[in-house]
This record gives sequence, C-alpha cells and structure tokens, in this order.
Amino acid sequence: MAPPEDGPRLVLLLVVDQFSADELERIAPLFTGGFRTLLERGVSFTQAYHAHALTETAPGHATLATGSFPRHHGIVSNWWIEEGSLVSQWAIDDDLYDESPRELERTTLGDWIKASYPESKVFAASGKDRAAILMGGKEADGAFWYDEEIGGYETSEYYVEPEWLDSFNDQKLLDARFGQVWEPLELTPESIEELQLQKLDFGPLLNEVPMSIGPPRPAADESFYAAVRDSPWWDEYLAQFARFLIETEDLGADGYPDLLALSFSAADYVGHDHGPHSREYVDVLLRLDRTVGELLDFVDERVGLENTILGFSADHGVVPVPEVRRRQGLAGQRVTSETIRCLQSVGGRLADENGVERWLVAGPRLVHGLVEATGRSRAELEEETAAQLESCPGVEAIWTSSELLEEVDESDPAWWLYANCYYPERSPDFLIQFEEYFMPSVGNVTTHGSPHAYDTHVPFVVLAPGLEAETLDIPARTIDLAPTLATLAGIPVPDEVDGWALVDSATPSP
Repeated sequence: MAPPEDGPRLVLLLVVDQFSADELERIAPLFTGGFRTLLERGVSFTQAYHAHALTETAPGHATLATGSFPRHHGIVSNWWIEEGSLVSQWAIDDDLYDESPRELERTTLGDWIKASYPESKVFAASGKDRAAILMGGKEADGAFWYDEEIGGYETSEYYVEPEWLDSFNDQKLLDARFGQVWEPLELTPESIEELQLQKLDFGPLLNEVPMSIGPPRPAADESFYAAVRDSPWWDEYLAQFARFLIETEDLGADGYPDLLALSFSAADYVGHDHGPHSREYVDVLLRLDRTVGELLDFVDERVGLENTILGFSADHGVVPVPEVRRRQGLAGQRVTSETIRCLQSVGGRLADENGVERWLVAGPRLVHGLVEATGRSRAELEEETAAQLESCPGVEAIWTSSELLEEVDESDPAWWLYANCYYPERSPDFLIQFEEYFMPSVGNVTTHGSPHAYDTHVPFVVLAPGLEAETLDIPARTIDLAPTLATLAGIPVPDEVDGWALVDSATPSP
C-alpha cells in the first residue's frame, strides 16, 4: 500500500530521562533552542501524567512507545524476579540475543508503522539499552545504545547490525572532549535565584565547577567513557549519532513514514548525583535545549519540519532533594537505618511468630507453601504481612497482590496507579508506597519511582504540520502519546491499546 502523497515522512519521538513537568516549567524561561521550539510551535498538554506507580526508565519508555499500561505491556520495572525464581530478570534480558524486546507484551508505535508500511524504517537510540530497545519495539530496523567500553554505540544480535555503525564509532568523536572541563553556561544572579539553585555539602556536589570528567589519566579509556554519562556531552553525542543515522539511512527521504525515537539520558545520571535544584542538572537541560534545537534544524534542512511529526515527553520525574526541601521550609525526608531495619525484620519476625522456617523470599513474595504450612488463607497472610510493613517509618501504604488483582478504576487514584503496574508473573506480592517527599534510595542524592506527582507529572508536547500551537490544561496520560502520533501520521492504532489520540487531525493554520 502506498502512503498518501501529502503524508508525513518522519515521526520523531524525543524523550528526556528524568524530566518532570515542574522542572520544565521552572527552567522554560531560559530555553532558546529545541525545547523553546516545541513549546511555542506545538500543542502542549500541561496536565499529563504517567498513570502507573513504579516510575522507572523501562516502564516509562515502554508506556510511551506502546500506549499501554505496564500491567498490559509487561515491563513493570527495570528488573523483576519471575514467579518461582530467585534470580532477577532485567527488562530486556534475552537468553538467545542477550538483549531484546522479547519481554514486551504489546506492540509499539514503530511496530504499527511497520504493519502499515513495511517499507518504512524504524530506529531507536539512547544512552541506555532498555530505553532504545523498548522504544523501538519488536519490528525495529535497529536499536542502539551507548557502550562505555568503546565510547561508541552498540546493538544486539536481535537486529541486523548496519555496516555504518563501525564507521560512526571509528570517528571517536567523544575523544575531542578528553581533557576538557564541564563549565556550566553563565547564569545571571536573578536566574540563579528564580531557579532556586542550591549547593549541598555532601555527595558529588562537593565537586566544584568547572568539573573535570573522568579519572586523572593521560589518555581516553573506558573510565573516561563511563564518566561521560554524568555530563551534557553524553546527550550531545547521541544527537551526533542521530544526525549520522538520519543521513546514512536517508530517513524521511521518500513518501513512507519513518520513525526515529531518541531518549536523552544525561539528566537522569546528573539528577541522581546532584539533584534537580543543582547547577549541574539545570545546565544539562539548558545544553540539551541547544542540542535538540540543532537537531531540529538538521531535520528541517534534510526532511523539512513541515513533513515531520514530533512527540516529546519524559519517562519519569524525580524526588526533590529532602535537604533542599527542608532549607525551603518544606517537608522532606531521607531514608534512615530505622526504616531499613524495620522493613528487613518483618519476614524473620513473622516466621518466628508463626513457627515456620521462612516467611518472605526475594520479590518480596510469600514463600511457596506458606498457606499449607500455616493453615491460613493467602489473604490473611498478605494482610498480616502488609500491616507489619506499613508500621515502618516512611511507609504510607502496602499494596498486596490480592487487592491489585481486583477490579479497580480511577476513583481510587493510588490503587489505580499501583494496579496499572501489576503483572502477576513479574510483580512482587507486596508493593511499597513511601510517603510523599520521602527519598528511599541509598547511595544517590535523589531518585524516582513513586506514584507522587513529582515523579508522574511529565511534559507532553506534540508538533505536527498544520497543527495550531496551543497550551491545553486538560487531563492527559502518557499512554495517549503513541496513539496521538500514530493518528496524526495516518497509522491505525490497535484496539488493545489503553490510550487514545488526543489530537485526531491537524487543523490548518489561518
């Protein structure tokens, strides 16, 4: 089937890893590049949320690409422990190909395009393997991610490795950054105050800027390539790769709609290490704004933005650093040994009280055979365990497998979010909901993964030929992005998809 003559030639999906809608609003006045273009020329949905509780990289990207909840696409977390197993399963693990979209239970936007037009090309790339693979889907022509051992890009045997990949990697473009320092862009004192930038006295923020990247060695090696991930250079490198890919594969060169999905990962690494109110995190996004602007200029030159449909969002947000919150006179708490000891002691205590050898196994799940060993119903065992876990400091609620399998709707928001990321064979028996503004991770300045707005509220912008720019303060869900892009591109959306198109056609500009 031939595509319509006036149809789009390229669909461009842009995702920023760890970028909440609040951070977008806070930094937006300083954007002058690609993000400014999207905000001024696109349709922006300011009330867009991930409708699942475990806001992590893998489920976030899978949701954006499939238009489905994690309970349907199956990617419930970055990793999980399969029922009956004690070994963790990475979201893209594959015994045959090492890494692939095998665990993805729903098709993606790229798969829908391929189903309509096999001649179309579908590619995805990211700093992270799981982001690239899950955005590309099962029928992608290629998915590529950063390889810190070589400072280049790699792929999986699941895909056909293109001949041009070595040509790109052989350029060693990152080596041009070796010996340079990362010096943040200049900000006025007024901007620093408006952005509420904070310098903490612990963790990686003890480093002063400008910041050297990598260890004190005289030549670029694996350690330098690994350190690049914690700098804006990582995103710049992805954009260089994207331009090379577009040019080499002639994306958007014919009438068949091609897809390029890109996920920029530096904000996630820098956010974890420095927090969203750091100069480093803000600088990564200001530089990414420029990088995306240059990429859009390149696409405009080769394909034409009048022939391109763009979608922009994020896989999750981030917990504001508790110490910064407290400086602002607001609530914020970091996990302590008291919470850790409490949660770790529940299984052993219940086992002793009930005269059994073991109560919980990794997951956490109830140990197999516990119903028979205790003579009690599963619901009773779950209820007792949940009550013990909920008594721990910082824990707001425990969601059990039994209640998450019940029919539930959006009238109970928290229940709804947890039910949407529950997949029986992969999810634990107990999902822990920590209190709002509670930072549960050890070893990071901050993290994400909660059902709270700072993690679920993300940007959602669509730009398409003839689509009038506007800002809409109406409810939207990230499951709606892929159906919206598909509909604008004239691609049928499968019936099984949970989301729907928020914009069903382009309105000609006056």
